[in-house]
Amino acid sequence: MESTNKVAELIRGEILTLQSTVAVKQSELETVYKEAIQQANKIKKESQRDVDNDLRTIENLTAALAALGIKLEKAKPVGKQHPLLVVPVEYHSALTVNEKIAFILDESGKELSKEEIAEVMAIYDDTDAVKIAKQIGGVLSSLKSKGLLNATKDGRKDLFTLVK
Repeated sequence: MESTNKVAELIRGEILTLQSTVAVKQSELETVYKEAIQQANKIKKESQRDVDNDLRTIENLTAALAALGIKLEKAKPVGKQHPLLVVPVEYHSALTVNEKIAFILDESGKELSKEEIAEVMAIYDDTDAVKIAKQIGGVLSSLKSKGLLNATKDGRKDLFTLVK
């Protein structure tokens, strides 16, 4: 019975040590998190100040042009900017769907339909091409609407290529 009590005391001691360690680490994590939020807020305020200054400068310059009798054309609204589609060097399972599509289109060097892209992905990923075709339909449409893929019609199908 005495050895059982000693084991129980050792286990209790280990639990207390772990609880103490966890409490310290949680406190450190909360401190780092708060500092990160404060830093992000500081950067946000500085960026907002810069934007506000730029807007005031635009207003002043526009007023100066108007005083000279020069009318400015209204600026056309700019859509969201999207980074170019990155083509990976090699295909592997950890790639995003976008990267897999980019790799396949780049490697083929020609226009491919959704089904053809899905067939190649199925070979690489050892999965079902029909299932992949259903999954990538929306992705292809999204990439096309963002201007990252070109699409031409071939009957009822779109044939996709990378925008270079």
